Amino acid sequence: MVLVLGGARSGKSHHAEQRVEAAAPPFAYVATAQAFDAEMSDRIRLHQARRDVRWISHDAPFDAADRVRALPPDTPLLLDCLTLWLTNHMLAEHDLAAEEDRL
Repeated sequence: MVLVLGGARSGKSHHAEQRVEAAAPPFAYVATAQAFDAEMSDRIRLHQARRDVRWISHDAPFDAADRVRALPPDTPLLLDCLTLWLTNHMLAEHDLAAEEDRL
């Protein structure tokens, strides 16, 4: 497991995608972002356009743990982004301890 950290729009996702692509496809992309405004919609579209057919995308703003567990073992995986996943749960006023345990 590799954790990629960095500032907003610093290239974290692109770097993580390159790391995953060093493995054998297909690759799983578990995305937690939600398009609440035009800027985020544009960012999501850019991320999607960068990935080719080797990537299988899963939108999981809340259920990232379930999506990851449903993947075949040893599937190369990119979970993007834990900060947005946590924010989604905080804004929805979910039980954070329970959600962290699930993840």
